[in-house]
Amino acid sequence: MGLTIRNQYSARVYVAIGFYDNSCPNNTGPHLMGWWGIDPGRGALVYANDVNQYSPMWFYVAEAVNGPVWAGSHVVQIPNQAFNRCERPGVSGGYARGFRELFVGDNEDFTLTLTG
Repeated sequence: MGLTIRNQYSARVYVAIGFYDNSCPNNTGPHLMGWWGIDPGRGALVYANDVNQYSPMWFYVAEAVNGPVWAGSHVVQIPNQAFNRCERPGVSGGYARGFRELFVGDNEDFTLTLTG
């Protein structure tokens, strides 16, 4: 069970994810975690529980070491080093990154494949 991210791009990518759960106080935003470094042709289990446990909508952003970015319109400030926290509107520090929506539906397991 869980969310796996596969890298079918030609260079190492770093990935961060987000999902709504009940751990964020006062519904401040999604729970955000990152960064996993994934080499070409490899995958990483980035969440080891049922992906449909809280919501069918997840978020992700991925950045390749040679430039390409998989991003979206949900912009939040996150650090460049490993993190695990709730989104905190108005928090300074880190860099603004746009997370892309990822619909996992009612699946317990889901694999996202990044391609170039």
